[in-house]
Amino acid sequence: MIMTSGSEEYTVEDSDESLLDFREINDFDFDIPEVAAPTLEKVLWDMESEEGSDTTSLQSFQSMTSRFRSMMSHCILQGLSTQISSAADRVKAGLPSVIANSLKYVAVGTSHGYILNFDSEQNLCWCYQNPSLVDQGAVSALAFNLESTRLLVGYERGYITMLDAKSGDMIRQMPDAHAPQTAVLHLRFTFLHNLALCGDSSGCVFSLGFNRKLGMRTWDSKCLFSGARGEVCVFEPLVQGHDVNFLSRHALVAMATLSKIIVISVKPRLKVHFNQQLPKISSSLPLISWQLVSIGKTFQPVLAWARANYLHYARLITNFGSSSNNRIRLMPLRNVQLPYTLTALHWLGTRHLALLDTSENLHLVEVRTQRELELLELSNAGLVYGSAHFKALAVGGGVSEAFALAGERACYNSLSSRGTQLLLLGTKAVHLVKLRTWPERIIFLSEQGRWAEALNLAAEEGLNKESFTIELLTRYLENLNQNTVDKDSLTAAVACCVRLNKIDILCNELLEAVTTDQHNLDWYYSLLTDHICGGSLKDLSPSVSQMLVAHLEHRDPQLLESILLSLEIGCLDLHQVLKVCKRLNLYNAWIHITTRTLGDYTSPLVEFLTDLTPSNNRLGNTLLVYVSSCLAGLGYPNGSIPESDVPRVKYDVLRCLETVHSINGKSDEGSYPYLRALLRYNTRECLNVVELAFTEAEFLGEMGLLQRQRLIHILMQIVTPPQFSDSQIINLACFISRLVTNDSLAIDESMLTSVIQSLTNLAGDSLTLRDHSEKEQAWLDLLKAKKLTQFDLTKLLEMALKSRCYRVAEHLHELQGNFSSILECYLKDPVRVSDVFNYILSYIQAPERCVKQQFLENFNHLAAISCEKATEIVIDHFPDYIEALTDLLSDDTDLQYSFLSELVSSDLKLPDKIAELFLEQVCARHPCKACEFLLARPCRTEAALEITRKYRVGSSSDSLAVGAIGRMD
Repeated sequence: MIMTSGSEEYTVEDSDESLLDFREINDFDFDIPEVAAPTLEKVLWDMESEEGSDTTSLQSFQSMTSRFRSMMSHCILQGLSTQISSAADRVKAGLPSVIANSLKYVAVGTSHGYILNFDSEQNLCWCYQNPSLVDQGAVSALAFNLESTRLLVGYERGYITMLDAKSGDMIRQMPDAHAPQTAVLHLRFTFLHNLALCGDSSGCVFSLGFNRKLGMRTWDSKCLFSGARGEVCVFEPLVQGHDVNFLSRHALVAMATLSKIIVISVKPRLKVHFNQQLPKISSSLPLISWQLVSIGKTFQPVLAWARANYLHYARLITNFGSSSNNRIRLMPLRNVQLPYTLTALHWLGTRHLALLDTSENLHLVEVRTQRELELLELSNAGLVYGSAHFKALAVGGGVSEAFALAGERACYNSLSSRGTQLLLLGTKAVHLVKLRTWPERIIFLSEQGRWAEALNLAAEEGLNKESFTIELLTRYLENLNQNTVDKDSLTAAVACCVRLNKIDILCNELLEAVTTDQHNLDWYYSLLTDHICGGSLKDLSPSVSQMLVAHLEHRDPQLLESILLSLEIGCLDLHQVLKVCKRLNLYNAWIHITTRTLGDYTSPLVEFLTDLTPSNNRLGNTLLVYVSSCLAGLGYPNGSIPESDVPRVKYDVLRCLETVHSINGKSDEGSYPYLRALLRYNTRECLNVVELAFTEAEFLGEMGLLQRQRLIHILMQIVTPPQFSDSQIINLACFISRLVTNDSLAIDESMLTSVIQSLTNLAGDSLTLRDHSEKEQAWLDLLKAKKLTQFDLTKLLEMALKSRCYRVAEHLHELQGNFSSILECYLKDPVRVSDVFNYILSYIQAPERCVKQQFLENFNHLAAISCEKATEIVIDHFPDYIEALTDLLSDDTDLQYSFLSELVSSDLKLPDKIAELFLEQVCARHPCKACEFLLARPCRTEAALEITRKYRVGSSSDSLAVGAIGRMD
């Protein structure tokens, strides 16, 4: 097939050299004389096959599914079909019964014992029929050897002959090579030129050996598998891969009986390597097929076998270097259940399987994903079935019922595959189904007007065949000028141009074709934005980029910003985009374009910082990240700064922040306006940026330390009331404290005093919990780092208590040895008040801490915090103080009741006074629980009776009796 453009021609060739090259021929090439005028049916066939390999059959035109196919090409081999029909009419050859093909030939056997052999150009090479074998009936099996020099022929009455494939001369006759009174069902050559296999209707498999002794051709037959052990329905020798001694001269054969799949080696010795049970489905025959498949970096044989709707794969693994006996084995890969019942299975190439179901639909399946790619209906092909051979009707039957039932739809010898081609034998025609190559598929799709599919396919592999893809795009554009544009094809065309980097076609011819329709133009812009945002499209022509910016300006400003950040700056109209970015507040895009084109990294600060307010979060966050990136030598919002420009960028940005007054500043403008604006927006995050910048090389060493001190002085001058809140002042104090603690900053005593005053002067009312916690931590870090040795501890303690920094106060008490005041720090600290019990339990055995005394003195407070935990400590450590502690709670009866309830729920034996006090409170609060308490905790009878009478709790006599008995016990 040739695709022409101007003076260039692109020849489409099949990439598989193992395929037969079938070509159209004329009547003068036929060896059989002309016959009578064709019938209407024949005329229809001629019309179907007029276009060669791209023409579908009559039934294919009637199929809705085949209308959308492109991978499989279906045609009728008109040369073969006509000559087979002519032979039937001319010499009474009968109907076709079997077919086989090799590298050079296609052989067809007929029901009257004729064999017709054709070459790759569909020329009839010879026609053979032995008059002495007329009584042997139909040809039931054919097989070529690997070299295409010999052809084995089997007949339905059991006779086998060997013919010269080139001349058709008979070489050997084998009348009794297998079981008597059986039909020949299968013939296969192995990769050894002198070894073939034969299978008959009794289910036996025989090896046929060929020799030459004293100029005489001889043969011998040996039974490999007896049908008495299980009838073999089909077998397939592995004949691929032996050119590299893949199997070390082992001849492997896969066989399928009615119940098992078996893999054996017949050379150098007979051995079974694999067997597996088949599904017990009596109405279906098993199917097997070998293929050499790429697995990783090597090619390995894969066996596919199936029965009914079950499909299996297994990989052949060899290990001849091992000392193990099991040097050949099959590893199962995958099991698949199909929604249809199979009658034939053949590989098409190394990636696809052709599956024929009982409805005569051919399914193309991708092996790796098991996805069905296409479906081709062949019900009108009139497929030849060999059920009569399986039933051995020509020799009087004699097969088992199971064998006959399974062979009702046998078509093993009606399909023959090689490479990516599959031959199907119909009663009146020979059909060829093949996988189209990549160029063939594109041409086929484009000729049918299926541009979206053609362009998508071209985009997949177009980089390897660029000229062919450009020609396809040219044809598509010509089609656009004559027809309307559809979204699917436009989408595929844009994707193809992007994939092949054909920006000129994308921005010129394709744009021109869609400008007449606004809907198509909008869709074109949408496709461009998708590819730009996806990272596959970086460059456009300036005119298209101008149109795209104008298109998105009023529709989606955020999407426009993403587009501007992704496109190459050289294709943008800078005046247009900078104006749009400023008006729409597209800060990232403005910064990106300005810094990349002008190399000016201070202009974003000068342009936007004066407009920054605490409420403008988008601008504030953008500038903070921008400053951080610049001080770290990183590009913003993406990319990187040229390595030679990094020192200059860091210096320029830092000097800009330290600028005392802006260029166009007003008279009332404060000092350091740029840095002040960032600090007012978010002091904490701005200081984090500065702290991160201090880790850079510019702030290290002696000069770097001076840079830090200068910047810290500026920060302390800026962050002062009333412009800055207490929280912001604390943030700065904590920041400086961290630097001092880590020895990252050397400051004088006056500056340190100022920091301490900031940490202590604020009592905490105006601070958040986070600010207060950070303030305490900063103070603690300074103390632990011994940075406050010049301050008196007593004065520091007074300041800590005054500013409610109780963690600091605890630490100072520890330093002074004043342990008796520590528990009070916990009680006053709202954050750590619940941790007071952990402190008590940790130091209750330390006498110097006076925990016992502090616990008893503050018991009311502790019980109010957690009565349960306080009671547990009392029970474990102070059981003798129960009455005293109960009296301490007398002013708060609710708290006292809770304390007594916790005591009662424990196993501790309560004093009578405490039990009677609790009984009195129970009677007052929950009279119904008094009886339950008396049963569990007996009291003195007289006291209990008096209490129950006092609160008029009835029906207590039984309880008192029980209580009395309990006390007696």
